Formats: sequence, C-alpha cells, structure tokens
Amino acid sequence: MTDAEQPCPSCGRPTPADARCSYCATVTDLDLKSLQLDYLKASETEDHEDLLPNTVAITVQKTGQRVPIRSQKIKIGRGPSNQVIVPDDTFASRNHAWITYEDGEFWLEDLGSTNGTLLNGHPVVKRQVLSSGDKIRVGHTELTFEVEKN
Repeated sequence: MTDAEQPCPSCGRPTPADARCSYCATVTDLDLKSLQLDYLKASETEDHEDLLPNTVAITVQKTGQRVPIRSQKIKIGRGPSNQVIVPDDTFASRNHAWITYEDGEFWLEDLGSTNGTLLNGHPVVKRQVLSSGDKIRVGHTELTFEVEKN
C-alpha cells in the first residue's frame, strides 16, 4: 500500500485516499450506516419478537451454530460488526451480504462482496426472496435460512 492509499473501511482493500473502493461501490456508506442504526435500534427494543412474525434463524452448516435473527436487517460477513460472523473464512468479505425483512418477505442481497453470494447454488446478482430451507453460501461457508411457523 502506498502513501496515497488507505485501507477501505468496509473490505480492507487498498484504496486511493480520496476515492471510494471499487470493490464496495455497490454499497453506499448510507446503506451501511442505515443498517447499523436499524440494528442498534432493534437491539435496544425490549421485545424483539414483535419485529418478526416467526422464529427465524441462520445455521452455519460446518459448525452447527444457530444464530437467531431478531431484527429486520442483519449483516453477514467476516467482520466483527456483523450479526452473523464467519471469522475463519478468508473467502468471505468483511461485509458480505445482508438479509432484510420487508413487506412480509425475507430478502437476501450481496453487498458487493469479492467472491459473490450464492443462493441455492445460484449467484445473487440482485436481491432475492428467501424461503425456509434455502442454502446461502458466503465465501466457503454454507448457511441455512430457517423459518419456524409459530
């Protein structure tokens, strides 16, 4: 990295000091700030169950770890600020993908990750509706999206 470059705050790639990272250009700073603020607001809410109609979780296939989804927006990636963290997968971006709940549907969207996101083996090029049992792949990590009807 030269003196005229600095690490991108999202993915860590060398980026010219006065420019946006070309790898993260599809996600704006406002999108990330909005996601973080929404998550913080949701985690301050006393009753998380009011946010979602069902019990929802992501299961990491390799470890069996089950991560409950308690807010309407969650971020998946290698970075510690994510709600679903895949720390040992160097093929996952720091901020890889997010899942949102809007208008009664769960949506998966890639956040401009280097290696892309797969949904049931197919690349996510635009946001996709999720169904219970769907397989999400970020880097080399496979996750299962689960919705339990109440």
